[in-house]
Amino acid sequence: MFKQVFKHAALAFLLAGPVVCAQAQTTGPLVVEERGSSGGPGSANPSTANGGDDGLYVLMQQIEQYQKQIQSLQGQVEELRHDLDRLKAAERERYLDLDTRINALVDQTKNAPQTDAEAGDDGGKNNAPADPEADRAAYTAARGKLLERDFDAAATAFENYLKDFPQGQFRAHAHFWLGEVYSNQKKPQLDKARQQFQTVVDEYPNHSRAPTSLYKLASLQAQAGNTPEAKVTLHKLIKQFPDASEAEMAEAMLKQLNSQ
Repeated sequence: MFKQVFKHAALAFLLAGPVVCAQAQTTGPLVVEERGSSGGPGSANPSTANGGDDGLYVLMQQIEQYQKQIQSLQGQVEELRHDLDRLKAAERERYLDLDTRINALVDQTKNAPQTDAEAGDDGGKNNAPADPEADRAAYTAARGKLLERDFDAAATAFENYLKDFPQGQFRAHAHFWLGEVYSNQKKPQLDKARQQFQTVVDEYPNHSRAPTSLYKLASLQAQAGNTPEAKVTLHKLIKQFPDASEAEMAEAMLKQLNSQ
């Protein structure tokens, strides 16, 4: 009896095997598909997709920041370029002005080689150097360096003249030319230039160089940012020398300073 039951069970198992395999083959792809649709390898992960969007947003923000920085740098470059052009124009104007004055001095030297006109123009001071010939020779030598456009040598020569001849008859001219040289050197010494022009204004108020010294002083004051002080100097120039050509230039500078 037991043997018959065992035979029937074995036969049933053998018959059921192909059926199970067939079911496995038919249900296998469905299982994979279901896994794919429920978050498996074949599905799109929502969290991963959102992370990609966030990264792209951060990247776009960085690009926008870089573009703003580039625009800011471009604006700074334009400002620096404008300042450089302005400085070049101012430097060119200084050299042209000094060159014009040197050429005028050359013409004056041709017409009056003994500088008698300068010697008699002391602005009201009666300077009597101990050695008039040495005084004249020292000033003439310094002025010669200026005519040669050797500004460094001219500065040294005029400095030595003012030191060696405290009662020199050409001191007002020496202070004026020294101010011009200081302000037109390759490395301008503007503080020293202001001091020289101020000396002419204070110590030689009636000198022929006084109007120009006032205008030069006001220009340097404005250039240094001392606008109120420059305006006072310009008003002084207009009041004391209304008929001088520098008075008209002073009025033009005042309008420019008032418009700033």
